[in-house]
Amino acid sequence: MSLTPQQNIEAFIALIKHQPSVFLDENRVDLEQQIDKFPEDVESLSDAISAWCRKYPDIRKALSQKRKSLFGSASGNDRGQKESIPKPQPEDFRTDIKNQIRESFRETTKEQKPPKSNK
Repeated sequence: MSLTPQQNIEAFIALIKHQPSVFLDENRVDLEQQIDKFPEDVESLSDAISAWCRKYPDIRKALSQKRKSLFGSASGNDRGQKESIPKPQPEDFRTDIKNQIRESFRETTKEQKPPKSNK
């Protein structure tokens, strides 16, 4: 089964949301710097995400697993229901990625900081 560019983007957003620990600090900084340079149209954005992930084998592997878990067992019957849901506008995907980066990476960074001591 071949995934659509939209599914690739959705899997990437889900990866950021549910597995932010896969992204090391250097990956996060790079992604935050690159995201504004990513194209807005769905197909090009999906290609840009795939190209970016190729630089980081652990992220690429995690994204592949996320795609399989989200879309690997989808049957043809599921498609009819999904098509009735309004599709996000292409420019929304990049915004969704940025928002998820801010939310997930901020929370992960907080978790990694040692607790303050009141000495």
